[in-house]
Amino acid sequence: MKKWMPVFLAFLIGAVAGMLFVLPGFQKRTDVFLQDFSVSGDGATVTVETFSLGSMGYIRAMEAKQTGDEIHCSFYRCLGGLNSSFGAKNRFEIQVGDSAESIYFHRGTSPDQLVLARDAETGVWTSVSPLPQ
Repeated sequence: MKKWMPVFLAFLIGAVAGMLFVLPGFQKRTDVFLQDFSVSGDGATVTVETFSLGSMGYIRAMEAKQTGDEIHCSFYRCLGGLNSSFGAKNRFEIQVGDSAESIYFHRGTSPDQLVLARDAETGVWTSVSPLPQ
């Protein structure tokens, strides 16, 4: 019995450390803002460059869901803890169809923030939300 105790403790410590490394990557960031954007030549892809307003942590991934003519984007924290930059990115591509007219960023409990809108007549994307002060 005493021979297995160190092995069990090492396994337990490793499992807890692994969970602490991975779990933050599933938390959504609600402090992400648009820094810049560009539209592909064919207009099918909008590339957004983002930054987080928080003093800790980085952005790892984005998930975009289209509902009707709106695209809602959610952003996720990096793996590895509070201020880890493991897998950090700030540039993401959003596939926009002909029906997409607006892009929103997830804000948690408050309504999502409109960041980009397409002019109905010209089809040109413009930034809507100002940068935070």
